[in-house]
Amino acid sequence: MIDAALLVLLTAVGFLHPESPGTWFSSLAFAFVVLAGPVLAGAAIVTLLSRRFGGRIQGPRAKPAPMAREAFETARAMYVAACLVAWPLTQWRLGHPTGLVWSLSEHGVGVGGVLLQTFLGIMVIDAWLYWKHRLLHTRVMFGFHKSHHAFRDPTAFAGFAVAPLEATLTFWPVLLLCIPQALHWAPLYFALVVGFVNLNFYLHCGVTLAWVEKTLPRVFLNTSAFHNVHHARANTHFGEALYLWDVLCGTRLPEETSSAKRAG
Repeated sequence: MIDAALLVLLTAVGFLHPESPGTWFSSLAFAFVVLAGPVLAGAAIVTLLSRRFGGRIQGPRAKPAPMAREAFETARAMYVAACLVAWPLTQWRLGHPTGLVWSLSEHGVGVGGVLLQTFLGIMVIDAWLYWKHRLLHTRVMFGFHKSHHAFRDPTAFAGFAVAPLEATLTFWPVLLLCIPQALHWAPLYFALVVGFVNLNFYLHCGVTLAWVEKTLPRVFLNTSAFHNVHHARANTHFGEALYLWDVLCGTRLPEETSSAKRAG
């Protein structure tokens, strides 16, 4: 009921836009199409490729994956994201400055400064995602997360198959684009978004690619094998983009234990 009410609230607040509710709702529709379309299409492509390449982590499926449910919950999460994106998008359409810029020189900022700011931002946001994930595994909050764990052997369609409250807690940083002083360099920002989406596809595709599994850990990025342990056990491996926080906070299983669990 809380998740359903949250969807209604996220939509209804558009009527409170101080200048143009109509522009906000058209921005919402545009954002949903732009987000849900590529994400679902990308998930379909990765799912097809995963049937031809890579090694299945949990062995042959005993029954078909619930891809329709995964796709529905992912589309619902993209609607939540669209409700948030609608705010900076409307701000831009009405001619107001936002934090998303294409030219750094016009704002007196160098590439080095933006890269450092982005790196620090990634670390902070990823730490938030880790602790948000752990919070959702507490007894009080797990009800808002358990639907994602219904997909114990997920496909790429489950990459963003989360309930509305979790989607809000995940995507709220997009509202920072409403702050003109919080500069985000558009080429780098969109590249990171695309990278995050594709990483989530890989984390949930149910297969491993040897060269990817060897490459990603070198920069503390999560892998399909690593995240699949979380779906199998639920009480460990909470990292969403980086696994750094699992190492620092002691929620990473020893490698030999993880391998045994995957083999089992």
